Amino acid sequence: MCPMNQRCVRVLAVWAALLILVVPASAHAPTPRGVRRVTYAASAAPLANPERGWYRYIETRASAPAPYDLATLTAYRTAEQVTLLYCIVYLDGLTDTAIPTSLLQHLAANFATVRQAGLKCILRFAYTDDDPTLTGERPPFGDAPPATVAAHLAQLAPIIAANADVIAVWQAGFIGTWGEWYYTDHFVDDPASPDVVSDAMVALRRQVVDDELAILPAGMHVALRYVAARQRLVGSAAPLADAAAFGATRQARIGIHNDCFLADATDQGTFDDVALAAERAYLAAESRYTPMGGESCAANPPRSACATALAELEQFHWTYLNAEYHPDVLAGWQAGGCMPAITRRLGYRLRLVTADLPSVAAPGMALEVRLTLANDGYAAPINLRPVYLILRPQAGGAVTALPLRLEPRTWLPGSQTVAARVVVPALLAAGDYELLLHLPDPAAALANRPEYAIQLANAAIWETDTGYNRLNHVVTLAAVPLAPATSHGIPLLRTLR
Repeated sequence: MCPMNQRCVRVLAVWAALLILVVPASAHAPTPRGVRRVTYAASAAPLANPERGWYRYIETRASAPAPYDLATLTAYRTAEQVTLLYCIVYLDGLTDTAIPTSLLQHLAANFATVRQAGLKCILRFAYTDDDPTLTGERPPFGDAPPATVAAHLAQLAPIIAANADVIAVWQAGFIGTWGEWYYTDHFVDDPASPDVVSDAMVALRRQVVDDELAILPAGMHVALRYVAARQRLVGSAAPLADAAAFGATRQARIGIHNDCFLADATDQGTFDDVALAAERAYLAAESRYTPMGGESCAANPPRSACATALAELEQFHWTYLNAEYHPDVLAGWQAGGCMPAITRRLGYRLRLVTADLPSVAAPGMALEVRLTLANDGYAAPINLRPVYLILRPQAGGAVTALPLRLEPRTWLPGSQTVAARVVVPALLAAGDYELLLHLPDPAAALANRPEYAIQLANAAIWETDTGYNRLNHVVTLAAVPLAPATSHGIPLLRTLR
């Protein structure tokens, strides 16, 4: 995971991270001799980090497809620090026919523009956005039957799989007006009673989600609109166990999108009014490890004002929010003074507090780093992300990327100390090496793109041209190996005294 046009030594995972420790920050041990503790200053600057924050809306319609504008998308990231697009695709007019090849090509081209701009999509498909309240909430509502949805997903599968690297999360969609799974002609026994969903209809809905999960790479998420719908679909009202997080089960791979945040006591059906307290506790636990985001849909003071907004964004680990809707709610947050805090804290905001780093190491020997990190955001990163320790020779030449077996998806709000031990390649030349931390995108097409790497919220450590975070430390590799100490047959870096 090295910068473009620069030769890089890649170290196989078998060499890396032979020992991982995660301990509370309060248990941080004294710094041993030969190890330097570096302290880092925090930064309050807004960060254009991937897969979190405010999103901008962009629409494609089968009836009038319009290409995404690269200049507009690039400006979202560079001028507004926005890295997410709500990419809604309306398959209007296609409820009983295949998706035309021309539209599939159009969607692929739009994904390419998103990638070029350095953004990612919150993806959703729907068949209609005709407001049912204007027709008395009476059917027909205009969505497609299960057979059409299945056929369309089969058509879309190659395009979505090929562009999964620029999809942050896939909102389940397809069913009902706006793809919100409520006003539907086909996924409920009686469209005139859309709130009554039989087990047979739950099975049809589950199949849509299963098809979507099968298209996405392992570990990526689909999101549903309603908490009760998620519980029925996964077959459990018990929160996800810590040990099951990031697994292959439906529960581990399904998040929530709340499209009426703070609009009333239940967020207009996001929570069931009868099981409100239980569902809120459930979502607070589930959203630690699954994505949570959405938008407001109506002003409802005082509930929609700053005090409740700040409390519930934190409680439910919000990762993303609509920057455009609802304007009255957003205006209230501006007037109430909480907008800057929300902007900083949406999703993750990772920063270094201290690092314990060796001053001397040797080729073929182990090198241990110990990092105390704080997450000042509302949530941990939602998708898989590698962590690399970069060794960059001060004399010039190739950099070495050593993979650390650390899991940023577990870095929940608060602070923790993590330690990782890696083996320095035996053939690495002696000399002085600057240490840096790199958290790139795992996709090969994006791994060398600084826009897709995580910038830590520290002052004067980020490199815009590489996507590296400087650790402000130099390690000297000795010309000859240091005398090895061993633990369970693994060479360890000798502590210098």
